[in-house]
Amino acid sequence: MNLDAAPFIVPSSSGPHDGGMKKVKVWDPAVRVFHWGLGALLLAAFLTAEEDETLSIHVKIGLVILGAIVFRVAWGVWGSKPARFSTFVRSPRDVLAYARAYIRGRPPVHTSHNPLGALMVIALLGTLLATILTGILLYGGPEYGGTLLAGSAHDVEDLHEGAAHLLLWLIGLHVAGVIVSSILERQNLVLGMITGRKRVEGEPPAAVTPARTVTGLVGAALIGYTLVRAVMLVLPVSPAEAAPPGETPSQLLRAYEAEAKADPSFRGADAGRGRDLYTREVGRKADARACTSCHTSDPRQTGTSSVGKTIAPLAPSANPDGFTSRKKADKWFDRNCKQVFGRTCTAAEKSDLLRYLLDQ
Repeated sequence: MNLDAAPFIVPSSSGPHDGGMKKVKVWDPAVRVFHWGLGALLLAAFLTAEEDETLSIHVKIGLVILGAIVFRVAWGVWGSKPARFSTFVRSPRDVLAYARAYIRGRPPVHTSHNPLGALMVIALLGTLLATILTGILLYGGPEYGGTLLAGSAHDVEDLHEGAAHLLLWLIGLHVAGVIVSSILERQNLVLGMITGRKRVEGEPPAAVTPARTVTGLVGAALIGYTLVRAVMLVLPVSPAEAAPPGETPSQLLRAYEAEAKADPSFRGADAGRGRDLYTREVGRKADARACTSCHTSDPRQTGTSSVGKTIAPLAPSANPDGFTSRKKADKWFDRNCKQVFGRTCTAAEKSDLLRYLLDQ
C-alpha cells in the first residue's frame, strides 16, 4: 500500500504505540448525529417489526431511515474531508494490505475510517437500502397493503427478512471490529464518535468553512427529505384508523358472509373449507408454507413467527382479543394470504376460515 498517496494515515512504525499521537477533531456533528441517530432508529425498527399495532410506526421509521441514508450519502460528497467517501473508501488492494497488517496486530492508523471500516460502512448502507426498498414494496400504500403483484409477496418478504437478519450480523461484526480496533490503536473509538476527537499523528484535517458546512447540511437534508416525500406521494403512507369498538368474531363473520353472497354460488361459511384453507400447503415440498407453518396445526395453541416471535392463538376461544376489529382482521388476512398463497383472500375464504376458527 502506498502510504504517501493515502490521505489521513499514520504508518504503523510510528503508530499509536509511541508518544507522537495527539487528539484532533475528526468527526463533525453531522456524522456523529447520523451514527447514533441511526442506531436508535434501527433499534426502534426491530422493536416494532412484528406487532400489527406497531406496523404503522415501523413503516414510518423505515422512511426516516431512508432519508437518513440519503443524507449520509450526500454528506459523503459535500461534507468535511474525513466524512467524504473519497477519503476513506479504498481499493481492494489497499483493503487486503490493511487486513494483513490488522491480523498482525499493527495496522496503520487512519484519521478517518480505516479500509475495513470503510468496507463495513458500504455494506451497512447497502443492506439498509435493500431492507427499506423491500419493506416499501411489502407495506407501502394505504393501510399498508403493499404494492406487490399476486405471487410475489412471499419472495419479497423473504428478501426483506433476509436483509434484516444480515443487517443484525453486520452490526455485530461492526461492534466487534470497533472493539478490536480500539485495542490495537490504544484509544476509545466509541468515545471518539461521541466527542468527535481521535488520537492521530500530524496535522488535524482541514476544517470545512462555516458557509460550506451550512450549505452542505442544508443541501443533504433537503435531498433526503425530498426523496422521502416523493416515496410517500407515490405510495401514500398513513396510519390505519382505529376500528369501531365492540366488534365480535361473530359480527365479522356475518360481515364477510354478506360480502361473499355477491357470488350467487356462495351458500354460507363452511368450517370444512376453512380447515382445508388453514392446512393447505403452497410451494415446493422443501419450502412449502401454510397457515400452520407459524400458527401450528391447532389454532388454539400459541405459534411462532419466522423470526422466532411468539404469536397469540388464532381461535377466539383461546384468544378473546383476536378478530375484534374489522380493520385489523382485514390487514391480518391480506398480509397472511399474500405470504402463504401469494394473493389476497376472497370474502368467502375469510368467512370459511373464521367459521372454522370459531368452532375450535
